[in-house]
Amino acid sequence: MKPIYSTPIKYGLIGSVMAMVVIVFLYYTGKHPLLIPIFFDVRVILFALFIFFGIKEFKVQFNEGFLQFWQGMVVGIGIYVIIGLVAGFFVVLFSSIEPQFFADYIEGTIRGLELDKDQIVNQGKITLTEEQYNAQVQMLKESTPFVLGVDYFIKSTLLGFFITIIIAVILRKSEKRFTN
Repeated sequence: MKPIYSTPIKYGLIGSVMAMVVIVFLYYTGKHPLLIPIFFDVRVILFALFIFFGIKEFKVQFNEGFLQFWQGMVVGIGIYVIIGLVAGFFVVLFSSIEPQFFADYIEGTIRGLELDKDQIVNQGKITLTEEQYNAQVQMLKESTPFVLGVDYFIKSTLLGFFITIIIAVILRKSEKRFTN
């Protein structure tokens, strides 16, 4: 298999195991991993480390120290998509095995909505009517673990995309074409 494919698989699978360990660890230490604001989310560090080391390995070991931006993007996207898919599937599975995990997420999200209700309904730039707000809460109560897993994957891909761009730009190094 070509290194541009094998490197993301390697780092994506190792990163997936780490993501699953972090999810379980945080949950059992009293901090629900899916209720952490995105800027303080452990995925930021996890993705940055695995994407950086994956792109760096591809550049140094398989590409003679050179890296074009698109190569960094392919490797980085592969890594975070694999981590997001595997960890998202794990969230669905863990929610089924440990129903309190899912219940705590729903309860925490509803509590957060209730704390921000005045801002959401009356004061924000984009406001909801009382009926729309209640419909959102009801839809959340009727949600399933599958929706939670998809949400985890979507947030992971958005976060991973921006991290990949930054790291691919930092690590890129093009050939010296016009020098002796």
